[in-house]
Amino acid sequence: MKKFFAVLFAVCALCLALVGFAGCSGSQYTIAVLQYAEHGSLDNCYEGIRAGLAERGYGEDVVHYEFYNAKGRDADDTTYANTLINMMPDVAVGIATPSAYALANAAKGDIPVVFTAVSDPEAEDADFRTFDNVTGSSDKLPVESQIDLIKAFLNKGEEPVKIGILFTNTEANSKSQIAEFEALAEEKNIEIVSRGVNTANEIPTAIDALIAQGIDCFNNLTDNTVVQNLQTLLDKADAAGIPVFGSEIEQVTKGCLASCSLDYVELGQQTGYMIADILEGKSADEIEYLYLDDGYTVDYNSSVMESFGLTLPEMYADANDVA
Repeated sequence: MKKFFAVLFAVCALCLALVGFAGCSGSQYTIAVLQYAEHGSLDNCYEGIRAGLAERGYGEDVVHYEFYNAKGRDADDTTYANTLINMMPDVAVGIATPSAYALANAAKGDIPVVFTAVSDPEAEDADFRTFDNVTGSSDKLPVESQIDLIKAFLNKGEEPVKIGILFTNTEANSKSQIAEFEALAEEKNIEIVSRGVNTANEIPTAIDALIAQGIDCFNNLTDNTVVQNLQTLLDKADAAGIPVFGSEIEQVTKGCLASCSLDYVELGQQTGYMIADILEGKSADEIEYLYLDDGYTVDYNSSVMESFGLTLPEMYADANDVA
């Protein structure tokens, strides 16, 4: 008899787990979140998502979050995506392209998927239009404004500015952003020198190779692998006397010279509103992709600026100093 009850207890426990964590928590809704890597901008997205949902009435009392972080490991990213979709959440949220794409692929249209921090949702190698029941928000960089920022700070006059860009070969968004820079090269009198890596271990050598090509500066994208190794880039660039321009305020705070910065908390909030719309009955396919357009600020680090003997351009007199 004891054995019977022990087996019965184990079966009941398994059933409760399969029914779902939402029921156990007493929450009305379950939102599964998969974040690709650990860095400030993606963390800010998650913070903003929760804040945006709370503003719409979906606070901790009615929503249970199941959160996984792949920490930049692609194998784990795929495993976590399948695990989360198998939990049958009300909405699955992917923060950064690899995680969003993995969720969309696992969901197969059965679970609404919302992405955020995806620079180019229509990139050739990661086109979210190929999936059903998917929408989200983009952190597309204001490329032309960033080029103008770089030229103003370096102040080389009529001389062309040689910009080095490090990226990950598997990041479709990075390739798309570099293509935008290259398309403006002649008009803006710049030269783009890019170098791709497959793993973080290749980053130091790639940085040295770009420095050897006589670049005037680095421009850092929102490339997840590179951002996770930003300190390596900053240390090597600083030793070579080459400034690094960032793509958001967290990077400038850590030592980049300046950036046309997207507000990732706001991006997350707007994404939270999209999730709320789905919880209120809309299908993901009814909701258009969100772009912040001109929703960026100019941030600079005066300590870094002074270390390179540069001065603040007059046109950015009202920019935000993070130092």
